[in-house]
Amino acid sequence: MINTLETRYGTLSGISNSMTHPDGSPMSCILDTENRIQTPVGEIIPQYRVAELGERQKKYRSSLGFFENGQIKTASLDRAMPLKTPLGIFEAELVTFYDNGAINRLFPLNGQVDGYWSEKKEGEMAKIFDFDLPVGKFSAKIISLHFYRSGALKSLTLWPGQRITIATRVGPMRIRTGFSLHEDGSLHSVEPAMPVELATPIGRVKAFDAEMLGMTADKNSVQFSPAGHLKSVKTIHTGLRVVSTAQVEMIIEPLETASLIEMTSMRTVPMQIDFADGKVLVVAKDKHCFDVATHTFETFDRAQVILESCSSCAGCDGGESCCQNG
Repeated sequence: MINTLETRYGTLSGISNSMTHPDGSPMSCILDTENRIQTPVGEIIPQYRVAELGERQKKYRSSLGFFENGQIKTASLDRAMPLKTPLGIFEAELVTFYDNGAINRLFPLNGQVDGYWSEKKEGEMAKIFDFDLPVGKFSAKIISLHFYRSGALKSLTLWPGQRITIATRVGPMRIRTGFSLHEDGSLHSVEPAMPVELATPIGRVKAFDAEMLGMTADKNSVQFSPAGHLKSVKTIHTGLRVVSTAQVEMIIEPLETASLIEMTSMRTVPMQIDFADGKVLVVAKDKHCFDVATHTFETFDRAQVILESCSSCAGCDGGESCCQNG
């Protein structure tokens, strides 16, 4: 007997497992039979085939997830399918939605990286997509696209090892990980591919976050306001000298702490500096908030920067574009 599930998209057949919300409405299900569903991004075939041992497995095993209002929340597809997005057609294996049916995130690949399937093998499957955006025209492999409810692009996350050049408020910048946009299309944040010196309200700061792993580019180490003003920066290469009107001096530097890879080694943790409303907020070992009207600031280059091994830069090839050679 084939188990079925009633949804706002019709009757789904071949339900091998399902969960419900507290009100009894469908929350998720696993299918073992082909179902074709019409969605705002086009017709999809939710995942129903189970990979054999040693074959490429899918990261998200549930075929479909639902909001309490019945709208599809997540859809893991049986194979890569062309989906309609505000940026055009993209082939994807995983797509998520907002509760009003608008597309939220799109993932071209949904493979589980494990002992049977390496990131290198998954990367060999990744396709190169062409983009023509206000921040630049480029071609790259991507992990995901993230959209606002309005359909505007919110962020683009690059595949590990990918590097592109985009236009920023401080000039062209070579980036890794990706970038995010404000809803009006202006640049929100970027992740520099190598240390880049920026003019800030407190002096020159070398922006770089060696620990950025690239799971998502929603929020990066260099951030701008919608008006284009520098709002936040992370650094491992710059220290800060702060002097109050009472001539009290404070030296703040990125924290040196135990390595995440080898406990007998050390690493430099990025220091974050935020600028807003006449204040400077510095997050290092401790948090500090300074009033620009009552303090003077001076930046300096740090003599010692301890980076983790290149394994911390997912997909890093150790070559010219490697962050440690920047």
